[in-house]
Amino acid sequence: MVTSSDDLRRQEQPVLTSRDLAILRRFGAVRPTERGDVLFEVGDADFALVVVLSGRTEIVDRSEGGERSVATSGPGQFEGELGLLTGQTMFAACVVREAGEVLMVPREAVRDIIATVPPLGDVLVTAMAARRQLLMRTAAATLTLIGPKDSHGLERLETFAARNRIPYRCLVPEDPAVAELVAGLGVIAGGEVLAIVRGQRVLRDPSTLDLAKALGLDLAFRQDAPADLVVVGAGPAGLSAAVYGASEGLSTVVVDELGIGGQAGMSSRIENYLGFPTGISGGDLAFRAEVQALKFGARVTMPRRATSLAPAAGLVAVGLDDGTVLVARGVVLATGARYRDLGLPDQATFAGVGVYYAATELEARLCRGGDVVIVGAGNAAGQAAMFLSETAHAVHLVCRGPDLGRSMSRYLASRLEHAPNVRIRTGSVVTALQGEERLRSVTISNAQGGTEQLPVCALFAMIGADPRTGWLRGAVDLDEKGFVLTGSDVMRDGTPAIVSPFQTSQPGVFAVGDVRSGSVKRVASAVGEGAVVVQAVHRHLAAARGGAASDVASGHRNEVLATGDTSIPTR
Repeated sequence: MVTSSDDLRRQEQPVLTSRDLAILRRFGAVRPTERGDVLFEVGDADFALVVVLSGRTEIVDRSEGGERSVATSGPGQFEGELGLLTGQTMFAACVVREAGEVLMVPREAVRDIIATVPPLGDVLVTAMAARRQLLMRTAAATLTLIGPKDSHGLERLETFAARNRIPYRCLVPEDPAVAELVAGLGVIAGGEVLAIVRGQRVLRDPSTLDLAKALGLDLAFRQDAPADLVVVGAGPAGLSAAVYGASEGLSTVVVDELGIGGQAGMSSRIENYLGFPTGISGGDLAFRAEVQALKFGARVTMPRRATSLAPAAGLVAVGLDDGTVLVARGVVLATGARYRDLGLPDQATFAGVGVYYAATELEARLCRGGDVVIVGAGNAAGQAAMFLSETAHAVHLVCRGPDLGRSMSRYLASRLEHAPNVRIRTGSVVTALQGEERLRSVTISNAQGGTEQLPVCALFAMIGADPRTGWLRGAVDLDEKGFVLTGSDVMRDGTPAIVSPFQTSQPGVFAVGDVRSGSVKRVASAVGEGAVVVQAVHRHLAAARGGAASDVASGHRNEVLATGDTSIPTR
């Protein structure tokens, strides 16, 4: 289900009613304006919602040195973007084009309006989300990535930008536009990856954290109390827990290593998720969930990797890779799982240059007109095969078993069997990869002892997943495969120690989604577990406070504690 640009433009420029304006006046201050006044600038971290009472304003993109008009607003309209909720700095500037009056509503007041005035809050959130999506589609030059087409570093930064809805464009060094772009910056585009932020700052081979800081996504501020809930992982399960936790009054912080969506966020099309009869991409589903969590007051911080988990005087401390420690009354583990590799010697060599673990628009562009191999027999592999069949010349689906029915939904298997350019190779495995700088061919062996070498432009490995729990060893009980044990699977002296289905062996720590032992690896079940676990968190908090669970959900919004001198970065 894709929203058209025309629909997004209608959503992002609503005209506020007289009632809406009366409400906003209670939260803001009126300011007279003159032509040329700048109401917020590119890169501003502290900015307000600008409501136009009279006159006219314009949003301009300054990232290439000049001014590119993005949108204009007149009386009853407003200027403001999703950064008001996420804490991101501004991607564009707001300039007065016709003198008049504006109402300036501070960021915290915007949060209060969204939380307490649902009809007006819905208008604001819908418009701000639509504006972010339009920025993504126009590929505004807020961020320009330059690097060789097959660079793994370039792909990593593209993935980070796309997953976090950062407007960006990607250029190869040979593009004529690159020479002009870098001429005034004193750099030469070559083999390394360059990230140019807002047309001014150049980063050479940056990490995702370096890029996040340069873009203003890595805000640090101090809190003075533990969070009610820290969610580790921003996939469907984690985002669901964040939505339900925040909506029920729990101060909620979400941490993720890369960006929203998890493994599902890389899915090109999810067709069997309830309520989306024509399907939805994993990225779009995750974006909507993030906006929903932000609407209820959740905070999201990334890229941050959790590295430790330990009890702390009746609370739980989550250590992050930058030395920050988040302290919470309750923790939900939703770190998911990652696809396994094929165990082939050259697989790591071709990672990002022919070997992939997700089939998104990015990979589809790389594979246009070529032959691809997908290894796997689950729904993720089937969805990827159908998606890639739209752009690839041929798709070879390789699975070890005798048929697809054991692990793939029947509707999907049937669709693959009737797709004219999809060849299903059962009883087969990939035994070798060939190529120099990138993957050029693969060798497939079948159960009868035959082998075949296929020229391909890409291989997608989708043969199952390993849990992201290396950092949890010794902190909570894990099963033999490394998944987190919960509920009746947590044993003490040969008998089940815990009856809550999501409680781990560590008090106050719960696990949901793919990371949980015995869970159903489906988006819908992950979302369901994320929603239900919040009630278990409420019961835990109530027991700790000696009150009823309903008291915990009554609506306190404590902030998060940063221990020592380390402040907590949030987004």
